[in-house]
Amino acid sequence: MLPPDPFRSPAQAASFLVLLMGVCLILAGSVAPRAAAQDARVGLRTGPTFGFLSDSAIPFTGGRRTTNANPRLDLHAGAVLLVPLTDAYFLQPELLYIQKGGHFSQPLFERYSVERYRLSYVQGLMLGHRALPIRGRLSAHAVAGLSVDVALGGTVQRDARSARGTFEDRIDLLDDDHLRRWDVGLVVGAGLEYGIGATGRLGLALRYNPGLRSVFAGSEDALGPSTNAGVFPLSATPSTLRHDVVTASLTYTVPLQLF
Repeated sequence: MLPPDPFRSPAQAASFLVLLMGVCLILAGSVAPRAAAQDARVGLRTGPTFGFLSDSAIPFTGGRRTTNANPRLDLHAGAVLLVPLTDAYFLQPELLYIQKGGHFSQPLFERYSVERYRLSYVQGLMLGHRALPIRGRLSAHAVAGLSVDVALGGTVQRDARSARGTFEDRIDLLDDDHLRRWDVGLVVGAGLEYGIGATGRLGLALRYNPGLRSVFAGSEDALGPSTNAGVFPLSATPSTLRHDVVTASLTYTVPLQLF
């Protein structure tokens, strides 16, 4: 038996995450030197999310040889704050809405089966940012840190086609308490930025964000083969699936003092 979830609803959990991020921002502002704090930057981040659900020790792979682990293309968007600690090092908290998930497919001679997981989260990130000037207005950066996700919703769509006909099933994962309410992950990435106008900076960033917790709660058969037994689930053990996510982002930041 799993311990009760400390959050009774996604809204309650999301409020807690926003409060936690606010506390982190206050602490970041108190740690940064006064002169450097005046150079803090705020901006927006958005772009595609390439989501995988891995049940293997090797990233982006499935545990069954007969099952293909495929990416799911989704979106993420949110706000970013850069608080300078020195000329080259920044503290970078972010608050994002992010969609994740993944596809499993099983192409057999007698049947083609697929599971499509679509999951949405509010994600808070606390990153260390290292600026790497290149030339003129162009610069590079590297980031590393932690992410905390709070689940907003999730579904799995199951389809199977064979000579006997077509099977379809849809499960609401959050309402049925199959989906864990929160997740923790690592974040590493790099990017390029270019100065736009007098104060703006336009950037491109690529990140890898592996989850550290299993996505689903409960026993191995938590998602069951509720119907069409013997076909689903396609993953070896649904309760061991974890997120493997790659994000590509377009960012734009301006000095905080402009607001």
